[in-house]
Amino acid sequence: MTWLLILFGVALVCSPLMWLKQSPHQRRVTELRRLASSLTLQVSLHRRPDARDDELRLECICYRLPWTDSQCRQDWVLQNYSERGWDSHCSGWRWFGNQARPELHEIIAETIGKMPETVSAIIANSAGIGVIWDERGEVSDVQAISELLPGLRQKAEEICL
Repeated sequence: MTWLLILFGVALVCSPLMWLKQSPHQRRVTELRRLASSLTLQVSLHRRPDARDDELRLECICYRLPWTDSQCRQDWVLQNYSERGWDSHCSGWRWFGNQARPELHEIIAETIGKMPETVSAIIANSAGIGVIWDERGEVSDVQAISELLPGLRQKAEEICL
C-alpha cells in the first residue's frame, strides 16, 4: 500500500512536466519557424486573407519579408483561400480588398507557380510582402518561400519609386 501511494505521488509530480513536452507537430512547426527567422522572414499570426473589416480573429500564419524601402506602401491580397473577392489573372486565385498594380501581375504569376501548394495567399501591406501558409509543408517549402519573396519584393519596390 505504501508503494502504491509513493507511485501515485511520483505520477502526480511528473504529469505536469509531461505537458511541457512538445508533440511531434509542435516540434516541426518550431523548426520551420526557426528556419524562417534565420532566413530573415518574420512569422506572425494573421487574419484570414479574405477577412472583412469586422472579422478580427487571428487564425492564419503569415511568413513575411519586410520592405527595405520604408516609403513603399502597398496594400493588396491575392488569395485562393475562399471564393470571396474577384477573379485574377492567375487561375483559381482571387483578389481581395485591393489589387496589385498591373506591372506586378507577371512576377506574381511566376511566383505562384513556384510556391508550395499549401500557400493560400500572397499579401502586401505596410509591414511587408508575405504569404499565408498552413505550415503543413517541409523545410524545403520555407526555403522556397524565402527564395521567391525577395524577387517579388524587389519588383514591388521598383514600382513604388
